[in-house]
Amino acid sequence: MTMQSLRSRTRSQGASVVTTLPAEVARRLGVAAGQELEWIEDGMGGFRVMPHTPEMAEALEAHARIMAEYDSVFRSLAK
Repeated sequence: MTMQSLRSRTRSQGASVVTTLPAEVARRLGVAAGQELEWIEDGMGGFRVMPHTPEMAEALEAHARIMAEYDSVFRSLAK
């Protein structure tokens, strides 16, 4: 599978910086105008963007709880 590069430009809107999703990105993500998106850090300085769903919100909350509960274990394993 070939990775496709798509580009958009940022602009100021109040105190925020905004961009427009290219039509191909919106189509592949299955998002419509006005829909919420989840911006998830990928751990390598970037973000993964996904449509917000109740299931995704629940999974992210569970992940945060597990990471907090087992933080010391994960830190020990990372050494």
